[in-house]
Amino acid sequence: MKKVAKERKEQYQWEAKSQYQKRAPLIGELSIGIRLYFGDLRRRDWDNFHKLSMDALSGIVWEDDSQVKKCFVEVFYDKKNPRIEVTIYEEMLTL
Repeated sequence: MKKVAKERKEQYQWEAKSQYQKRAPLIGELSIGIRLYFGDLRRRDWDNFHKLSMDALSGIVWEDDSQVKKCFVEVFYDKKNPRIEVTIYEEMLTL
């Protein structure tokens, strides 16, 4: 893993630990919604951000990202507050 990617993954893990209040990682199949808020209007591949953030949540929010069976991704622009928001559903969603 490249140094920049490793640092970003560690930052995502720190954020997840500080915000996720459950004591143990979730088990079973999950559905998730991801909202990517970029700080500028450059073109990006959403899947580049998706993979790193899913790996970073393994062992913290869920046991392994292979538990995620459905995913819905949206991309937005927010110059003042770029971020990634993940909503987790323990039941399978009909998207």
